Amino acid sequence: MNNEIKDLISKYEVKGDFNYANVTDEMLCSAEKELGVNLPDQFKEYVKTFGYGGIGGIGILGVGLDGSIVFKDTTQDYRKEGLPDNLVVIENVDEWLECIDCHTGKIISWDTSGYLKEDFDCFDDYLLSQMNDAIENL
Repeated sequence: MNNEIKDLISKYEVKGDFNYANVTDEMLCSAEKELGVNLPDQFKEYVKTFGYGGIGGIGILGVGLDGSIVFKDTTQDYRKEGLPDNLVVIENVDEWLECIDCHTGKIISWDTSGYLKEDFDCFDDYLLSQMNDAIENL
């Protein structure tokens, strides 16, 4: 996670933006094994640091306080609706899902009609853009 992201979170975070769940390497390895993917390091670092959530109403799926691996469960649910196996859901935006392509690390928009659109080159780029948009609307 780059320093600009850390600085923005430090400056704009309010209580409740993140759950700060205790996320272990073992939990993430188990999720990767169940999903059959290797998660990008940027996403794993974010989830290990913050658990679940984001500033300004961003809802990055991570791990719940009860230890539930929300991104894994959500991904498994949407795979039943045709989500490609290389994608892992990181945010539900209602009309579509934002996903990480675990083959390339790119952020992809997907919906149940099969629509795919490459949005960002990596998780940090996506997160920084989302946070800047959220901050503009505070």
